Amino acid sequence: MARWVIKSLCLAVLLSGCATAGQQASRGPSSHERLRLAAAAEANNNLEVALSIYRNAAQAEPDNAEVQARYARALADRGAHAEAVLVLEQALARRPRDRTLLLAFGRTQLRANDLRGAGQSFHRLLEHSPGDPDALNGIGVIADISGEHDLAQERYREGLRRAPAHEGLRNNLALSLALTGAAGEARDVLQRLRRDGNTDVRVRHNLALVSAMAGDDAAARRLSAAELDAVEQQQLVSAASLLALAGHGTSPATAPAPR
Repeated sequence: MARWVIKSLCLAVLLSGCATAGQQASRGPSSHERLRLAAAAEANNNLEVALSIYRNAAQAEPDNAEVQARYARALADRGAHAEAVLVLEQALARRPRDRTLLLAFGRTQLRANDLRGAGQSFHRLLEHSPGDPDALNGIGVIADISGEHDLAQERYREGLRRAPAHEGLRNNLALSLALTGAAGEARDVLQRLRRDGNTDVRVRHNLALVSAMAGDDAAARRLSAAELDAVEQQQLVSAASLLALAGHGTSPATAPAPR
């Protein structure tokens, strides 16, 4: 159950020069323009259009790390994990030390449930960029999924010493703390994150979960009311009860099952 929650809830600019209309027509859209159009298509839920734009951009600029990473992410969003991995493998063959590609590769492998491969990619990134907070975050997530919560928290805290405002590290540290019975501390971490201006719905739902784990069901329902109906809210509260029992080393067998 704890692994399911971590998998479900955990889961971080290019510039173009000026040109005349005639120059733009002759050279085609810039990478910045392609990425902007693709992002707009994604925002409007036109995922196939976005994927097509990313594909064209990737073919036009095989050495552009940001373009290749965005194309791979779009593929993974559509469930084409193997194709996404292949795109990044080919890009890394050309630029083996590129941070953007290594980070995208690790995250894509993680989404494909290749924990070993993801760990190797994140460690490879650390070799080239010691103390990289995003790499430490990825390693922490792998440890949490594997049930090694103490190790995960060490990695999150190590990353936060280097990047105290890192939202992913703070969010994942809170979830890891909650899974080890420290729901109150987890709640404090997420509340500070929201006070610092984070409006991500995932963070709010995670705060709802840990609030329920800390025994504040009313806060959990209030925080999740905008997206979840009454039945879904009850499922969240029931799941929180199970996790709270597991985090305290108590068998969850007698806890109410989610409805």
